[in-house]
Amino acid sequence: MFLRNSKLLQVRIKMTNELDKINQLPGHIMDQILSHLPIKDVVRTSILSRRWRYKWCSVPQLVFDDQCTRATRIPSLQPSLHEDLVKIIDKVLLLHNGPIQKFKLSHEEFCAASDIDHWILHLSRVSIKEIVLDIWTWQYYKIPSSLFNCQYLIHLELYRCLVKIPSTFEGFHNLESLDLQHVQLSLDGLEALISRCPLLKRLKLRNLEGIKQINVDAGNLEWLDVEGAFQDVAFGVMNSLMSLMVGFSDDIANKRGSNYANSNNLRKLFRNLPKLHSLILEKYSLKYLAIGSAPQTLPDELVHLNYLFTCIDFNSVEEILTVMCLIKSSPELKHVAFQCRAKDQQTTRIGKLADFWEDAACCVEQVQVVSMGGISGSEPELELMKFLLTSLPNLETMTIRPNSTSGEGRLLKELLQFRRASAQAKVIFLDPLVPE
Repeated sequence: MFLRNSKLLQVRIKMTNELDKINQLPGHIMDQILSHLPIKDVVRTSILSRRWRYKWCSVPQLVFDDQCTRATRIPSLQPSLHEDLVKIIDKVLLLHNGPIQKFKLSHEEFCAASDIDHWILHLSRVSIKEIVLDIWTWQYYKIPSSLFNCQYLIHLELYRCLVKIPSTFEGFHNLESLDLQHVQLSLDGLEALISRCPLLKRLKLRNLEGIKQINVDAGNLEWLDVEGAFQDVAFGVMNSLMSLMVGFSDDIANKRGSNYANSNNLRKLFRNLPKLHSLILEKYSLKYLAIGSAPQTLPDELVHLNYLFTCIDFNSVEEILTVMCLIKSSPELKHVAFQCRAKDQQTTRIGKLADFWEDAACCVEQVQVVSMGGISGSEPELELMKFLLTSLPNLETMTIRPNSTSGEGRLLKELLQFRRASAQAKVIFLDPLVPE
């Protein structure tokens, strides 16, 4: 009995010592610990000690996601799950007594209901700096006008929301990052929103409902990501833009036909981007840029570009000429990546495509890294590989990801026969079955 009581006493002493250590933590350390916990665990820390009891009430970042409530797949319990989340958010906002820097709502079971309206109204009165609304239900959530009163916002992220810019909106004068995905708003509304954010540095626009043309004019923008089923894209003068990702999800080039043969999207897109470092052309973007006749080089060189990624049809002369133009216009280009658009790959050959690649031989010596994905081992692909291996004296690595394992041996055998301009060049095969 004595030994048992002695062990219990030792356990209690150990627990007391551990609790003392927790209580003696500096305030900023306690804040860091709370910032890495889900909101429900943040609230639970109130039972640790008197010092911790109300510490959660001043946590600056409030994230309400699937971890807030226990997941359930029983349909009859879903309404109560929604109600529980509403109660949690109501209670946290009611008892919170410090500045709120971030509010994030991203819960798969939460319906786009009027409950969000009064939360945003509350946030507009507490100098909120970051709002993230991810609505997962089929119904779009209509953003209330009170959100446009959040004048201290630095980051705004909306998913599946309906946005109407109020006529009284004067702008987000502190906003640096804007992320709109699957959002419904008018073209005029989008342009008004962007133009009234003078400090905007990061902008993501993906799958905007009903918008067929993207016009971006933001002088301080450094990072831009646009993707969707739009028909055209245009940029104003953006002297600070360093990273650009464009993704045409629709094959607009085929739909336009010969009426647009004299247009030149390539010149138009890059005439006002002097600081560009990284360029990613997803899906049908290269095909869009290939409309019309590609120049030998751009009028304004991309003197800072060091990374280029393209989704390409290796049988398309127009796309090859467009890529060549970009490469020739980028004297500092170090890494070139190609992704084969396999489903669009033409079955008929148009001339000897190796001749087109050879025209760029004198302008690619700066490239050090080449990546190629979705490769089947077709003749146009092999022509490009041969050209790169024999024309890049500074090549360090060529990474190849086949689209299957069936032709990998033949592809490797072909590559081993090619002469290499760089003695240090390594060819690396990635397993197509292993996710990137």
